[in-house]
Amino acid sequence: MRTLLQDLRYGGRILRQQPAFSAIIIVTLGLAIGANSVIFSVANGLIMRPLPFRNAERLAWIRMVDVQQRGRRSALTVPELTDFRESLQSVDAIGAFSPATYTLTGAGDAERLSAERVTANLLDIWGVRAVAGRAFVAGDDRPGAPDAVVLSHQLWQRRFGGDAAIIGRPITLNGRPFVVVGVLNDALEIGTYQHVQLWTPLTLDPAAPRDRRDLRAVALMKPGATVEQVSAEARDTAQRLANAHPRTNAGLSARAMSTAQVLVSENTWPVLALLGVVVGFVLLIACANIANLVLARGTTRQREMAMRAALGASRGRLVRQVITEGLTFGIAGGVLGLAIAWIGLQGIRAASYEQFFQSLGLEWNVMAFTAVLAIAAPVFFSILPALQSSRPDVSETLKEAAVRTGGGIRGRRSRSVLVVSQIAIALTLLIVSTFLVRSMIAYGRAPLGFDAPHMLTVQTDLPEWRYTSDDAVRAFYARLMSRLGALPGVTGVAIVDRLPVLGPETPRTVEIDGHAAARPEDRAWTVPVIASPGFFAAAGIPLLEGRELHPSDDDGAARVAVVNREMAQRYWGSTTAALDRRLSIAAGPGEPVSYTIVGVVENTMRADLSGANPQIYLSALQHPQRAMAVVVRSDRAAELKAAVRDELRAADRDVPVSELQTIAEGFEREISSNRIVTGLFGSFAVLALVLAAAGLYGVISCSVSQRVREIGVRMALGALPADVRRLIVGQTLVLLAIGTALGLAGGAILMRLSSSVLYGVSPTDTVTYASVSGVLALVALLAAYGPVRRATRIDPLRALRTE
Repeated sequence: MRTLLQDLRYGGRILRQQPAFSAIIIVTLGLAIGANSVIFSVANGLIMRPLPFRNAERLAWIRMVDVQQRGRRSALTVPELTDFRESLQSVDAIGAFSPATYTLTGAGDAERLSAERVTANLLDIWGVRAVAGRAFVAGDDRPGAPDAVVLSHQLWQRRFGGDAAIIGRPITLNGRPFVVVGVLNDALEIGTYQHVQLWTPLTLDPAAPRDRRDLRAVALMKPGATVEQVSAEARDTAQRLANAHPRTNAGLSARAMSTAQVLVSENTWPVLALLGVVVGFVLLIACANIANLVLARGTTRQREMAMRAALGASRGRLVRQVITEGLTFGIAGGVLGLAIAWIGLQGIRAASYEQFFQSLGLEWNVMAFTAVLAIAAPVFFSILPALQSSRPDVSETLKEAAVRTGGGIRGRRSRSVLVVSQIAIALTLLIVSTFLVRSMIAYGRAPLGFDAPHMLTVQTDLPEWRYTSDDAVRAFYARLMSRLGALPGVTGVAIVDRLPVLGPETPRTVEIDGHAAARPEDRAWTVPVIASPGFFAAAGIPLLEGRELHPSDDDGAARVAVVNREMAQRYWGSTTAALDRRLSIAAGPGEPVSYTIVGVVENTMRADLSGANPQIYLSALQHPQRAMAVVVRSDRAAELKAAVRDELRAADRDVPVSELQTIAEGFEREISSNRIVTGLFGSFAVLALVLAAAGLYGVISCSVSQRVREIGVRMALGALPADVRRLIVGQTLVLLAIGTALGLAGGAILMRLSSSVLYGVSPTDTVTYASVSGVLALVALLAAYGPVRRATRIDPLRALRTE
């Protein structure tokens, strides 16, 4: 311990005596550690932070799987839930929940709130407890039970000021009194549950149809049971249901998933892994840079090390001294890294709309991870210099022969290996980052299929207790669209139940005349969209064939539909062939209704922008819905927000107004996480490029400094400055060529493994590989310019007099 303290004190003196050398190492190490701490904070929030479910490891989340739609997950029906409850032997209980919305009135403006209707046992299965009042108990979900509601913590704070006296009091939801029985812990407000503001009991209807898929189920496994076991039992049950009920269950399987699989999307894992690889590369480059600096400095310490060895210091003692000195730099770099990580997380929170990114911070395990890096990194970058400097040739070094030879071949070879490694790693990182940045830029610029810049939208939800009939719903929206259409600058108004790109898609099977499926999983399917006449004009969706929906397509007229190009080409071969064809689809629960296709419109992209699903547009006059999005078209859409809000309040103050935004703003919110990831990749790529260039500059500069006598001799013997330039640049190009070859191979391998996260760019895109290699080569040559220029200005006479 005494020896360790001596070495640490000696390292502290180096920090003070060589401030420039120390500052370079500390800043380099701090940037790399800070970058790693930021990504670890993201990973901590995704997969390491304790889940709010007390029974998280015993939960199995059950979903139906649609085989014909590439394994798309879908919800359950009430009869299916009953079947699973009866057949799954490896679970103790199964609960269910279903999304809903409620309109809160009676205290200020009406507000539309997201909610989950849950079976009374669900919160108990999750192991979630209330922080005030109670959660649901058996009987709360029975038919005829008093209406009860549990508030989310954030709604309790925001709307009711955190007043505990609200427990036991009624609030008005959808025109009915609901008694507040409890408030849930804010720990539940993560992932998909961060926007849930109300929890109400779900009463299961035994007579519910088998095609109404609105339930998500979660099971509490028996001790010792596994998710795989539950999944196998669920598949067997789904197969029996498919055989017994082919009309509704053909082509459907089932699977169970762990809590982590449900809370984190499948695409998150490869992106997180790539980020981890990238920041790991940044740290490797930084360590290689520092190792080169320490190696270069080691040549000036050979006499010191030789003297220590001559006085009896063992090799182990010398190695320990160099590594301990490195720990001094590591501690300082770790402190700086924490500060850089804090600044980076503040920037992420400022740029993000999502609660997940807002929750990121320097938690204790993030700081522990930073401390581990601050200790491990110095060992990594000190070990090679320590081993090399700990075995000096004592007699030669004491006679200063080593100094005259410029540090020896061994030292130059070690630094060259480190530089090649830096170049290879930096190029690999640049390739990965460039592909990801290009992919995400392409995602943000992807053609959506409609005129997003000129669309202002607002979500409405008519209170059921006020608008009790379809005629009342039609009358309200007709009146509202007339008022909004009269606003200055408005060129179109319409309503739709699902906004393109932003709204969730719920596929339904369809029966098409003349289209017989050979297998149940090959049955035709489509995504229904209910829209008013004028919607395509308001949204800027081009009409390709036939006609749009007309005001005459009302409840008393024949049922008509408009399909998109994807559906027309998939099932009829062309847009023209789809006209006047007939199909049957259930626009809601119940028996299918027959429709005649009167038009074909252009595709709009699905939410992931990977293509378009087959879509069918049905008339809102024939299928009135209370919850609709109002679309207002104008060349100055963003300026009309206040006027649109005023018109909605004037039409009916009890109609909640939410998500008043342009489509462009909504899409920007949807891809805000992509923007943050793009920024991270871009920042790390630039950092790696700068570190690699600094490392190359340092090695060439050190080489020139150590070869002053050699260069002087060459010039004294007649070598021209151009010959010296060719010598040094040639050696630089050799290092660059080897590093580039290795980097290209590494980048190609990584991109092939990560091709699933790319959008709009091929993992074999030669332009990207060539351009990134060119940028790295240019930066490398610029880094070499200063040392080369200095080498050509060496005075041969002064160089020959050296030593």
